[in-house]
Amino acid sequence: MNRIIPLLALTLIFACQNTTWTITKNGVGPIISGTTLDELAVLFPSDSLVAATGKGDALIGDVEIFNSQGKLKLVVAADDGDDPTSKIAYVRIVDPQFTTQSGIGPSSTFGQIKDLYQVEGIDNAINSVVISFKDAPWYITIDKTELPENIRYDFASKIELAQIPGEAKIKYFIYSW
Repeated sequence: MNRIIPLLALTLIFACQNTTWTITKNGVGPIISGTTLDELAVLFPSDSLVAATGKGDALIGDVEIFNSQGKLKLVVAADDGDDPTSKIAYVRIVDPQFTTQSGIGPSSTFGQIKDLYQVEGIDNAINSVVISFKDAPWYITIDKTELPENIRYDFASKIELAQIPGEAKIKYFIYSW
């Protein structure tokens, strides 16, 4: 009996932890793998949901989620943007309150992230660099204006990890399933 009470207390503590702003391997806040567009209203009852397009009351297309003060929190896109029952494919995280357990989020710098996560891939796009990380379900983009000028305009070259400044700001923080 003496062992059961501390176990129950510990279980209650973990069960009551607020994951509203947490980015985990399973999802972003209340959005997890398998969440559909039509479930967003239930998951974000006090926020405003704005769809790029609509079918009556149904949310279709990209859905922007704004907090009660009108600030953008998330942008959500589904596998099939024309189907409100379609599963969510990715979430662009905008609000800096969303962070991983190690404190990484959209307001982090590249240096803060690479100190905690191993870079898996760097893709050179036209206006940005897309960086993925090993064992992380999310990736980031960095605007090329954050890079040294000698590599900003070369769209074909391979960008190396050492060429990306640690103080480079994140343009987009995207969670993808």
